[in-house]
Amino acid sequence: MRQKIYRQLRAIVFSAAVLHLVACGSSRTSTSTPPAGSPVTVGTNAASGPLLGAWWDASNKSLRTVYGVAGAAHQGAPTFSDGSYSSAATCMRKNLALLTTPSGSIYSVSLPHGEPVAVSSMAISKASIAFSPSCTSSLLYAPSSTTAVLVQGLLSTPVGTPMTLPAGGSAAAVADSGAILIAAPGSNGATSIRFLASGTSSFQPVTVLAKYGGMAFLPGADTAVLADASANTVVEASRLGGSVSLTSLATEADGVGSPASVAISADGRLAAIANNNGASVLRLDLSRQSPPIKTVCHCSPTKLEPLAGNFIFRVNEPDSGTVWAFDGDGLQPRMFFIPTDQVASTQRGGSR
Repeated sequence: MRQKIYRQLRAIVFSAAVLHLVACGSSRTSTSTPPAGSPVTVGTNAASGPLLGAWWDASNKSLRTVYGVAGAAHQGAPTFSDGSYSSAATCMRKNLALLTTPSGSIYSVSLPHGEPVAVSSMAISKASIAFSPSCTSSLLYAPSSTTAVLVQGLLSTPVGTPMTLPAGGSAAAVADSGAILIAAPGSNGATSIRFLASGTSSFQPVTVLAKYGGMAFLPGADTAVLADASANTVVEASRLGGSVSLTSLATEADGVGSPASVAISADGRLAAIANNNGASVLRLDLSRQSPPIKTVCHCSPTKLEPLAGNFIFRVNEPDSGTVWAFDGDGLQPRMFFIPTDQVASTQRGGSR
């Protein structure tokens, strides 16, 4: 009997020792040497965990990554900060970034630690970058310039094609197909929305907004959501390039208040509207099966930049102070902020 009890105790002690070794091994793995090309961090609290987002930090000319999940996230150390790049934009639904050099060359990189790959050397000075909903295409353009570059095949073999846009364009959106929407302000303050189908060269009129309030394509379709910041209306524009159909989605009575930006969920079921008036984000069910829901933010929502996930967005500029984000996937949407991780770092790699 005593031998049986002894054997049981010995088995328990052995199991506890194994669990202790496994735990220690897991801890060591999280602080192992990073792969070549990744940031070298200083200190013991290096950023880790799932990748939630990334954006270009103009204050120190670097790409900042965000680790964690909605409601429990923090900014990691700067990367690509050696002066080789002058700006970047990210498409977090595929963990992809486009980097531009001071000379205008374009590189793509897989986040968080991929090596940049040359995409195009066609220079666009101080380019804005718009991604398609599924990250398959992007448009690099400079507001008020007619010169642009359409990059397609981003998830396989990226190819850049020069484009000519209508004069005076202030904003652009690109579809997964490569189709383009341009917002061109007129002399009376109104904005003309024009559409260019993939593979064509002539822009077609869509509608006129009293004041531009944002636009975004639905994934996998040449259908877009448009917001009017003066009329406080949101419409869905379908059959673009043909007999355009405009369907009302929301008005001021639904919570639309001087919209500044529009975004669509990864599954194409929901739309988000960032309101200047009332500092809030409005969630719209595009199937109209649930009512609009407004979520107030103690911030100034100016944009809706997708983070990882189906319906999560950064709502303000990263250099405007506290970084705020909107999580609209749950039954009750919410706002959360993303603290800065004070970890010093350097980035390997020379100038390009």
